[in-house]
Amino acid sequence: MWAIRGRIVPLTSEPTVAPNEAAAFTGRVWIGDEGTIITVSRGTKAGPPGSENAAVIDVGSSLVLPGLIDLHNHLAYNTLPLWTEPSQTTPFAHHNSWTRAATYAASTTWPAYALITACPQELLAYVEAKAIVGGTTSIQGSPPKNRPRDGWLVRNIEDETFGSHDANLIYASVLTAKPAALAERANRMRAGSAFIYHCSEGQRGTIVAREFTDAEAAGCLQPRFIAVHANAVDPAVFAHWQSPGAIAWSPFSNLWLYGQTTDVPAARAQQINVCLGSDWAPSGTKNVLGELKSARLTADHLGWSLSDQELVMMATCLPGDILARAWGRQIGRLQPGAEADLVVIKAKRGAIPFSTVVDATEEDIDLVVIGGQPRYGAPDLMSSASTVTALTVAGRTMQLSLSQPSNLTKAWEWSEVIDRMEEVRAHPKREVEAANAMYARWAGRLDDREAPLRLALDMPTGLAPVGGLPKDLDELVVPPLQSLTHDGGWLDSVVGRGFHSGVLDDLAKFYRR
Repeated sequence: MWAIRGRIVPLTSEPTVAPNEAAAFTGRVWIGDEGTIITVSRGTKAGPPGSENAAVIDVGSSLVLPGLIDLHNHLAYNTLPLWTEPSQTTPFAHHNSWTRAATYAASTTWPAYALITACPQELLAYVEAKAIVGGTTSIQGSPPKNRPRDGWLVRNIEDETFGSHDANLIYASVLTAKPAALAERANRMRAGSAFIYHCSEGQRGTIVAREFTDAEAAGCLQPRFIAVHANAVDPAVFAHWQSPGAIAWSPFSNLWLYGQTTDVPAARAQQINVCLGSDWAPSGTKNVLGELKSARLTADHLGWSLSDQELVMMATCLPGDILARAWGRQIGRLQPGAEADLVVIKAKRGAIPFSTVVDATEEDIDLVVIGGQPRYGAPDLMSSASTVTALTVAGRTMQLSLSQPSNLTKAWEWSEVIDRMEEVRAHPKREVEAANAMYARWAGRLDDREAPLRLALDMPTGLAPVGGLPKDLDELVVPPLQSLTHDGGWLDSVVGRGFHSGVLDDLAKFYRR
């Protein structure tokens, strides 16, 4: 057992902890050896039985809140820069438009394929680190893989089984599903699973709006249904969702590609839980902490009445509650019995809690705890962590609990991760050919426990001839790895590009201070 003391923002539904989700107080979160929260105590009130000699980490006036949840992503692409199609002068109509753009395959599919093929372990380490430095503790959209794998740095929402090895908890589909497949998913949801469905992404009223109505016709509009985007849906149709689940909202990506976004007030009016997702690097923010700022700018631009508390709830307790309907485990709230996933955000005494979270950057993330284990943070807060490696984030020397894939008792140095990825960048043809030769030797046995990890891309390949790669591998170019944070180069790349009409230019005011 151990505890963390600070200014607690529990976002709890448990009245014994706090009267409402707006509460914040000085106290302690007590964490059990099994990785769940035992209790949350106020002030100097005594801890639970057996806590007399427990270690307590004191973070002073900093905020202690549930870890952030990214309900929509495509991690395999998250080393890449923001993408635009040079020949495109008007917003794209829908998700089948930009995948046919002339530069899409070479800019996204080809480099992503090279990295997932030649250095899959390093790719996952890098993109999950990119999430965790922004306070993310659970993320959706890990690439499909040849063998089951519970979360490594962060909880992978589709893969997480809590040790049960039950692969039927969360289903997901990026590609448009046929009626029979939707009906099968509807039955799975009735049996207790959740279904995350990428649907109706595009401008309102375009042909892809039918993807949501097809899901409705198949019986998918259930409490465990999570519709990703749904920005093409006529807002009146949300009223058909009588037992609502959730919508994963990605305002940056929506504005970048289409110039418009999901009608959040209309969805909320029907009691649909709107949750945040940072989507992917080619058209999204670097992590859900950045997406909070995109949501703030979008809501203000459109005149929506959304408080900072409501935005923070979209990245904590609301997605946590939806996932709990399938997992039977609570995340996103600090209360007894919940998973001990939390983040410490630097704050001055008297700071307004929810505004502080929305304004926070990677530089303000002091500690991330997942399943009761410190996974990332400032060195003085990571003393109990094992297999740590040092890395520089926003000018700070931080520590990451990263184990070698082949030996979980040994630290995996961050420099080794970067060196291997840079090797693939320098010689993509050679490394891809070598990896494919290795996989060929495992043909028919890739589901063996000893088989090498193999990943797949989960987005359309675009105008590519074979397997997402050019016919001539000499054409394969992997761009420089993007930084883990919303740095100056990335902020500059937002201005004057995409179809957001300048709305997202103001992201710089959060980071350049």
